[in-house]
Amino acid sequence: MNAAARVPAPPSAAPSAAPPAVPPRLPAPSPRIVKTEAVVLRVHPFSRTSHVVVWLTEEGRRVATAIKGAQRPKSPFLGQYDLYCSCELLYYGRARDGLHAARECTALDRRDALRDNWRAAFCASWFAALADAVSDSGMALPGLYRLLVETLDVLAAVPGAPSPALFARYEAKLLAEAGLRPNFSAAASARPRALRFALFDGRAVAPDEAPGADSGPVVRLPSDAAALYDELADSPSVGPSSSFARSAPPATAALLRFLGLFLHSHLPDAPLRGRATALSALSETSARIAGF
Repeated sequence: MNAAARVPAPPSAAPSAAPPAVPPRLPAPSPRIVKTEAVVLRVHPFSRTSHVVVWLTEEGRRVATAIKGAQRPKSPFLGQYDLYCSCELLYYGRARDGLHAARECTALDRRDALRDNWRAAFCASWFAALADAVSDSGMALPGLYRLLVETLDVLAAVPGAPSPALFARYEAKLLAEAGLRPNFSAAASARPRALRFALFDGRAVAPDEAPGADSGPVVRLPSDAAALYDELADSPSVGPSSSFARSAPPATAALLRFLGLFLHSHLPDAPLRGRATALSALSETSARIAGF
């Protein structure tokens, strides 16, 4: 037999694998239109004619929007928003938190009296800055929105210097809304004239208790000031018959001094220089408190 006939035929080449299928690219989701009521916390220039506006919405969320062409003479946004103004806002909500695009804005309550009362304007600036710092966590705090609105309404309605007790009430209720309420229960049963409070722990120290190394500074607070805090934090009203209108000045002054220390310990990013400026606008006595 011919030797060439005995040579086996080479194996056939294996078929090449098909390339993986590429999934079709889905279109980007269209931004949804969100309608809400909101208070202006901050306004920043974005370009020569545009603004970035930071809001606290009625759901208790902080939202930043770009308002393009806001300062052009024929802009529909012209005169529709300003600091501490309540507005109806429509914006294109992004899937992720960030800078949203405003679509429409209509002023609901301008609170024009705050432009004529510099003392009230200083307090409104601090209240808005503190709400901005607390809402930065991303949590929805609808009680914070209601608190800010009612306090701004009082500032705009009452002429002259704002009440120091109104100032303390706002800070006390804001801390409670944010889950940072000071705990005075440890000293409640003993009822001392003054209690010891561990700032970092956020609680009163029992008379026979030695604070831990991580408790931070321990300060003394008159018991009537601690009772005033609980009364103000639980007060549902800011009217003339509410607790803040009946609070004694010495207890209010002591509470304001304590709240400054507490805010410094638990909200270090809050602009506390603005608090000192706002306190100095209340009265000469409050100006001394500002240097706590």
